[in-house]
Amino acid sequence: METVLYSLTSVLLRSGNSVFDRLSYGLRRQSILVLNFANNFVPFLLLAALTPLLPMTDRAGWALYGNARLALFAVSVQGVAFAFSYGFRHLTVARVNIASRIGDVLIPLALMLSGRTVHWTEYLFALAVSGCSLLAAGGGSDNRRALWLPAFFITVAVLVQSLCGELFFQGQPSGVASNLEVSTALMFWRSAACLVLLLLFGARGTLGAQLSELVVDGRARTNLLVRALFTVGNQVAFVMALAAGNRVVAWPILNSVTLFSLVFANAFIQEAPARREVFAVVAIVALAVLKAAL
Repeated sequence: METVLYSLTSVLLRSGNSVFDRLSYGLRRQSILVLNFANNFVPFLLLAALTPLLPMTDRAGWALYGNARLALFAVSVQGVAFAFSYGFRHLTVARVNIASRIGDVLIPLALMLSGRTVHWTEYLFALAVSGCSLLAAGGGSDNRRALWLPAFFITVAVLVQSLCGELFFQGQPSGVASNLEVSTALMFWRSAACLVLLLLFGARGTLGAQLSELVVDGRARTNLLVRALFTVGNQVAFVMALAAGNRVVAWPILNSVTLFSLVFANAFIQEAPARREVFAVVAIVALAVLKAAL
């Protein structure tokens, strides 16, 4: 039950972020590198400010920041963020959802190859969630070839993320305090990875101007702060969902984030979902509740 609840909490918060990303990358054409750095660094600062509030006995200290498995997992999570950023640059929220569905079927197979035991009901759940999501792909006159490259990037990224997550979370405690520290270290490594890429590949002539715009421009600053608050919540819920242990169930729900984003996209950026897409959202929530109850 807790795996499903944490996963749904993470998904709902990340859904709001998906609308910010579609607005920033796709409609306003803002820099993927600059925004990914800012969208990780500000939440890291917020999470770091919470660390002194933790009981001394529950602190992992600096050990997490030197944990190679956590650093690898953080890089894989950021790889997923970049893949989705690319998707939001070129596709609507609904089309990104379609492009991300292949990974739901392949993740349980990848976990089995890594030595994880996958019960047939868990794989059936992953197939059912994928089927609901693919239902949203029916109809439409979009050029389907435009989906292949984002689908490839997202699929590879979520597969690598699931394997790196399995490597890190095996035997990881699932208490709130310990996972808050894991979330903080995770955001640190994601920020570091983004900073390296920004320094290597960012447009040097406009880099300073782009970063300062996020602080000076009122709308950009508000978007950054609201997104940061959403990120803090979803990152902690994301870590706790995976640490709870039933990751075969968690991943299909966590990867359904863009499907839930359809509601927010319709409300805030007027990307109206089709009826089949709304039905798919309802069906996935019903499946998640059913799985939690069994």
